[in-house]
Amino acid sequence: MAATLLKRRGVDVRIVDARATASRESRAFAMQARSLELFLSIGLADALLDKGVVNHAIDFFVSGRHVGGLDFDAADSPDTPYPFIFMLPQSETEAILIEELGRQGVRVERGVQVTGLAQDEHGVETRGTTSGGDAVHIRSAYVIGADGAHSVVRKAVGLSFEGAKYAQSFLLADCRVEWPLDHARFRVFMNGSSIGLFLPLQGSSLSRVMATDHSGKADAGGPDATTLELGELQAALSAAAGMELTLSEPTWTTRYRIHRRGVDRYRVGRVFVAGDAAHIHSPAGGQGMNTGLQDAANLAWKLAAVIRGGAEAELLDTYGTERHPVGQQVLTQTDRLFSTAAGKTGWEATLRDWLARPAAAVISKLGPAQHRAFRSLSELDIAYGPSRFVEDAEAQGNHGGPRAGERAPNAALARHSDVFDLIGGYQFSVLALSRKALDRDETKRLSAQLGVLGQGANGLATHLVTRVPVGRDPHAAFVDSADVFETYGLTQADDQALYVVRPDGYVCWRSEGLDIAACQQFLTRFGYGGSGERRLGA
Repeated sequence: MAATLLKRRGVDVRIVDARATASRESRAFAMQARSLELFLSIGLADALLDKGVVNHAIDFFVSGRHVGGLDFDAADSPDTPYPFIFMLPQSETEAILIEELGRQGVRVERGVQVTGLAQDEHGVETRGTTSGGDAVHIRSAYVIGADGAHSVVRKAVGLSFEGAKYAQSFLLADCRVEWPLDHARFRVFMNGSSIGLFLPLQGSSLSRVMATDHSGKADAGGPDATTLELGELQAALSAAAGMELTLSEPTWTTRYRIHRRGVDRYRVGRVFVAGDAAHIHSPAGGQGMNTGLQDAANLAWKLAAVIRGGAEAELLDTYGTERHPVGQQVLTQTDRLFSTAAGKTGWEATLRDWLARPAAAVISKLGPAQHRAFRSLSELDIAYGPSRFVEDAEAQGNHGGPRAGERAPNAALARHSDVFDLIGGYQFSVLALSRKALDRDETKRLSAQLGVLGQGANGLATHLVTRVPVGRDPHAAFVDSADVFETYGLTQADDQALYVVRPDGYVCWRSEGLDIAACQQFLTRFGYGGSGERRLGA
């Protein structure tokens, strides 16, 4: 993801991968709403949606009985076009990104094992060897280590990876499942010390199943530590689900142990780590791949702004200050979920099952609980703290809209258009919102001022969002709904506000009123509106 986003921002990239071929294993499977919004912004959401399963619910079973669950239709999240969990094998997601890189003229250089890094004040020297034994030397301005839990890049720059492994091991397969239930819903099974998961991937033809491993083989070492016979998983899942079932036609099986680990910082000089190279945790909540995708979205535009746009160099420090707390929060939340659901044995597991029945039944009937659960899983409510690059300007009265550091929510403009239509493309967007109706002269004047912001600016779009008294005005986005104004905090008839939205979809500046000169001053921190350009009010 980082590579395709950097290319969109005009930065040349090289990708080396130790694997000789693209992955065919599903590995990560759950794509959350925030990640789908990222793919939407770069025009790839439909390619994903064509291949996976939309999942609107999570059903909980205890001792073979359905006791309730989460219904995302009841979660009331109109600010996203994706109020669900999307099931798609990671291999399919990677294939779509690799295809997009090909259209951008980038080829993944496979079979290249990185052996070391050396950096100085001007760049990084990456050393490696090909599968044929040839030496590889790459000189680059920066390096992103997105090379997984055993990251060579992380080790090369001396980053520790503190944490521990869980006591439990698990059995996992992608296979066909025959059982009394359908193949359309995410299901969690708890039955004493036996835990199971069912995740729909491709209808009845392919599902992801997982169950607790009680064999002790994961600790034995050798081939038995990872190999798995499907019959063993079938018996384990049947015990967890409390029902007879048959597994067949596996495309991938494994026995594995889960770790929780994280780095203490995301940057060492010109080298950054992202995704599993920076944090690994239990699959509880389906956060892993999504957190890595958001790491990439946060970092890529910042690198591009410094490399090509003349942004202040300290912008790169905000990758760590913004994403490290998120990674730590994910580690904490997934550990809590995992320990509660799967980390119990004996009387503790019996007590958990006894408490889970009434708890699941109550949660199933509480809309606010459904809402909170979805917002947490979806990553829609992740926010970043204030900094030189995230700032509210005189917005004390604008409490209803998103604050600087929060995700820019979607909202309707008209019947067939919305805010995401305006802020897509992985670029900066300036939204000038006026609930106050503007006449044509006012609209033309404001549009011209906004045009100065975008004049000669690479990757910055400006939009005037207002109602016009008669017909449509070519200088303003057409609005026939109050939704956009209500969502962005313009509750009074004469309210106006300016929002700057970053390429990763987060508000980085907002102000009451339409002080475009102040907005332009803020944008200079990202390399826009330098001293040689025309400035408003000068």
